[in-house]
Amino acid sequence: MIAVAVGLNLVIALFCFFVAWRLWRLSKTLGAVADALANWDRNARRILDPVAVPPAILRGQTGTAYLRQNYALLQFQIQRLEQVMGVVGIFPMANRWLRVRGRRPSPRIKMALSEKR
Repeated sequence: MIAVAVGLNLVIALFCFFVAWRLWRLSKTLGAVADALANWDRNARRILDPVAVPPAILRGQTGTAYLRQNYALLQFQIQRLEQVMGVVGIFPMANRWLRVRGRRPSPRIKMALSEKR
């Protein structure tokens, strides 16, 4: 009975040592990842510091802002043009409709219509 208890305790102890070893390795890995992220953050802040931004990037940002503004203006102009084209597209239909409504039937058609009655 003592041998079973000692064996069971050894198995439990080995399992606990294995878990502790895995946790120790995990903490080392997480520490290395945290150090790498801290270095990346520090480098990114140093590179993207507004005081030390290279002139080429500033020119690119200025050009992008200008293009966005022009694009918004062009979108507005396109919208207005589409509205004008829609109105202009109605004119031929309205012209045909007005011509047909304003047209008087010829006297021969009037006579033919009155004779049928």
